[in-house]
Amino acid sequence: MLRLIMMLPFLVVLVVFVLYNQTPGTMELPSVAWQSSVGVIALIAAGIFFVLGALLVWFSELGQRRRARRAEQQIRTLETQVADLHAQLTQAQAQLQAHAGAQTPVQQGAYPLSGPQSMPAITPPVVY
Repeated sequence: MLRLIMMLPFLVVLVVFVLYNQTPGTMELPSVAWQSSVGVIALIAAGIFFVLGALLVWFSELGQRRRARRAEQQIRTLETQVADLHAQLTQAQAQLQAHAGAQTPVQQGAYPLSGPQSMPAITPPVVY
C-alpha cells in the first residue's frame, strides 16, 4: 500500500506530461527509428524502466526468500525435536514416579553425601 501511495504522484505527473506534450519526436536506436509524440516516448521509457526495476527487486529478493525457506525448515525441525524431547521427559518423569513408588524409602543418614570420608570403606577381594 505504501508503494502505491509513493508511486501515485509520479504516475499522475507522467500522465499529465503525456497529455500536454503531443508534439512529434523521433526515437532513434541503432537499428530502429520511429516517430511519435514526446509524451508517448516518455511513457514507453517509464514502462521499460519500471519493468527493469521490478526485475532487479525480484532477483534481489530471491536470496532472502531462499534463506527464509531454510529458516522455516530449521524451525520445523527444531519444533519436532522439542516435542520429542518433551515426550521423552514426560515419559521419564512417569517412570521415575512409578519406580520411586515401588521402592522402599532409603534410610536417612545411612550414607550421607558430605564427602569421601563418609563413604563406607571398600575392602579389596581376598585372593587365596
